[in-house]
Amino acid sequence: MKKILSVLLVLCMLSVVLTSCVMHKCEFSADWSKDDTAHWHACTKKNCEEVADKAEHTWDEGKITTAATQEADGVKTFTCTVCSHTKTEVVAFTGLTEADWNAAFEDSVFENFTYTEVGKTTGNGVSVDSETVYKFTKDGAWVKMTMGSESEESFAPDLASANMGRKQLVDSIKSLTPYDGYKYDAETKTYKATKAIKIDALNASTDDVTLTFANGKLVEIKYSISFKQNNIDFSATATVTISDYGTVTLNPSV
Repeated sequence: MKKILSVLLVLCMLSVVLTSCVMHKCEFSADWSKDDTAHWHACTKKNCEEVADKAEHTWDEGKITTAATQEADGVKTFTCTVCSHTKTEVVAFTGLTEADWNAAFEDSVFENFTYTEVGKTTGNGVSVDSETVYKFTKDGAWVKMTMGSESEESFAPDLASANMGRKQLVDSIKSLTPYDGYKYDAETKTYKATKAIKIDALNASTDDVTLTFANGKLVEIKYSISFKQNNIDFSATATVTISDYGTVTLNPSV
């Protein structure tokens, strides 16, 4: 008896379900329903799970929505061409673009900054340490040169002299930093020379040059070089730090 009742109960439940499905015709929403993998049109009737036009997303080629920088990864966003659902992927920084590189060396960038070069030169069995510090504002310049135990410092006598010194220094920086001469090293977050870079002041070239940028600005140049003067072989290493962009003041103190 119990078995007959169980069978009758199942038949009744099936009858209810079938009757419910027969009694309404699905009307599908014009709006897309979607998840991370697919989209579809859902039936508008309450508790009806019928769907139409279900298909996997069709992704476009994507576009960079957050540019990668040396300080943080970027984001590339893809959009489904059918339902406008989006997905993102991380974009690693691969180096400054040529436009961003050139922007870092525009003359306006070097209106106000500090340049510090610390070096060691060895020749004929003697090593000499040196340090040169320049501070520039749009209205003047100050320099301090130290070699061994001797040092000397001075202000530019006038704006024309300051601007001339600025141009010479900035031109020397630009000569060390051609865009096509470097490749970004993601492990060290530096740019390493891929060809010989000419250092005019020493009338020599070296491929042992490393550049470091931060927030799109050049902050360090490191190089080592061998050269000859007066038939004496010399070697030199130098670290140039460029800092205080836009914050230097010369009056009343440096």
